[in-house]
Amino acid sequence: MQLWLYLHFPTLQLDALFAGQNQAQPDSVNEDDNAAIVVVDGRRFQIVQANSVALELGIQCGMGLGSASALCHQLQVHPYNAKVEQQTLLDIAQWLYLVTSDIVIVPPQGILLKISNMLSLYGGLEAYWQTLSQHLNQLNYHYQFATGFSPYSAILLAKSAAMFICNDKQKLLERLQVLPITSTELAEKQVSALQRVGIHTLEQLLCLPMPDLARRFDIDLVNYVGRLLGQFKHPVDFYHPPERFQRFLELLYEIENVQWLIKPLTKQLNALEQFLTLRNQVAYELQLTLHQRDNQTSTVDFTSATGSYLAKDWLTLCQLRLESLQINAPVQGLTLSIVRSGGLEATSQDMFNRQQGAQTPLELIGLLQAKLGQQQVRKVSLSNDPRPENATQLCDPTLPLPQFDAVKPPVCATNRPSFILPNPEPLQEKVLIVQGPERFVTGWWDGHDITRDYFIARSQQGRWLWIFRNQDKQWFLHGQYS
Repeated sequence: MQLWLYLHFPTLQLDALFAGQNQAQPDSVNEDDNAAIVVVDGRRFQIVQANSVALELGIQCGMGLGSASALCHQLQVHPYNAKVEQQTLLDIAQWLYLVTSDIVIVPPQGILLKISNMLSLYGGLEAYWQTLSQHLNQLNYHYQFATGFSPYSAILLAKSAAMFICNDKQKLLERLQVLPITSTELAEKQVSALQRVGIHTLEQLLCLPMPDLARRFDIDLVNYVGRLLGQFKHPVDFYHPPERFQRFLELLYEIENVQWLIKPLTKQLNALEQFLTLRNQVAYELQLTLHQRDNQTSTVDFTSATGSYLAKDWLTLCQLRLESLQINAPVQGLTLSIVRSGGLEATSQDMFNRQQGAQTPLELIGLLQAKLGQQQVRKVSLSNDPRPENATQLCDPTLPLPQFDAVKPPVCATNRPSFILPNPEPLQEKVLIVQGPERFVTGWWDGHDITRDYFIARSQQGRWLWIFRNQDKQWFLHGQYS
């Protein structure tokens, strides 16, 4: 017998909003914890989801918005959004994929699990459910559950709040038979047709032979009963984790203080860690899109020189980057996505080497880039250009320095000063020439040719200077010895 498990989330959008609220607001501004919050279907203006505070005030699902407002003048209303629930289901499926496989998304509020193949791995149904429930409870979503010998049987029992975990088909069938046919997935027209002939429970429906059902009712009812009993094949589309990470989080409150973005961003970084862990990857660059009031958007890039999959590592870089961020409108939502990623490389260290520091060079580079900006951190490398002002070049700090031929420099080339000016300056003081000249005639290949005579000189204040004279007999200061 195949065994299925169905998870029904009756307040999915509301739970997702509460999760965003708890992460989005700092402790000092959580003043609406006791507020009555409902989700309203905009087409019928009926309550479809309500939190515990609203339920205590007498507000019920199916009630009109006017009646609910009369019961609570401070009622907070949010429009129902199917896309939010769809995305939340995908998030839950990805979270469950860490402990189970064969997941089926059942919009708008359900997840179906084929668990027959997982029982041998966990050593039985009880151990499997304990692991799965503990893992799922970390998300703080309200859900109803039940097992079944077919997808429809698990769905019916879970939506009826059976909270029943069992692999005995007879016991599952007994629980099914007492349910009314109004709780099934049948259309209202089919339910009415059954009630007209005196069929009000599943027990009465299942007692009818299949030929009689096919003769008196349409083929859809026959297919439903056959799939409910597990006699007909029930095709499903199994969930596969996405190849690209992009996560949207709607905020229950508008945020104007950039530092308050850290809490909702932490939730997204935790989801990022799960995504990368499943694929044994690390991320090198992330992009955060801020959805602001009046349909404005702005983006912030985060980079890691070493690459990481850990949420705590990315959180440190994000905090440093957000310190210098200015926003011109309140933020209503966040979208985090991966720009660059790669495989997790295996690293090993000599166990006899003492730890030199808490950070590797690349980790330090990543922190500096987050604090100062990616373009403000560079490595200095030598070049083969003989012109003094081009003797060094700035390069990407995450890449190894270019290697040049180990040619022994002339003796005069070893007497370069420690400090070279970016651009030569006219010599403004009297000096005493000590050594020179050293002639430079170069740069003809790119049109920036020079002809100079360089000297080592000493100023009246005792400074050792590197000066040169050009073809026009003009003197310039180009460097100073330490």
